[in-house]
Amino acid sequence: MPLISSKQNYSSSAEYQKISLSIDKQFGYRAETDLFLQRRPLFLFLIPDNIRGTNIEIENSLFLKSERDIEQLEGIYTFDKSKDIKRFLWTHKDVIETLFNAYKEIKRVFSLNIIDIGLEYDKDPDEDFEGLSIIIKTTLNPELSLTLLDKFDEEWWLDVDDKIRTVLTVMVRSV
Repeated sequence: MPLISSKQNYSSSAEYQKISLSIDKQFGYRAETDLFLQRRPLFLFLIPDNIRGTNIEIENSLFLKSERDIEQLEGIYTFDKSKDIKRFLWTHKDVIETLFNAYKEIKRVFSLNIIDIGLEYDKDPDEDFEGLSIIIKTTLNPELSLTLLDKFDEEWWLDVDDKIRTVLTVMVRSV
């Protein structure tokens, strides 16, 4: 199999890896090393040497960071309509960091009374609105759940940027 090239790619360990790529008639491109970063689109690794260090390379690393962040969010939140939520997060990347912080604050305020923390996608075509809702499912009675939600609002949520609060809401459900 003919080699295409050998590229250096940034890995999460802050070391560079040499990856030899070859053409495989049955499967297309294939990495010739076990160090190949799995589940990443191949086009990110085929950056010509003459554009290394440019904005395109920076955009690729931002793409990978966003992809990793969304995967991490999917690990801590239960996604309802996963495809819609991921698409929303790709178009509203400023919400991602708030979701990480919200999760920490919800855990702090609601403590051991949490059954699940989920994300739901909301869309209202009549109002030209789309957004996400954080749903906190708790074992507490409704009154106590709302009291803790008020505490969450006062101590953290009301300080979140208005732009983010227009597309992200927080609700509590007693189960």
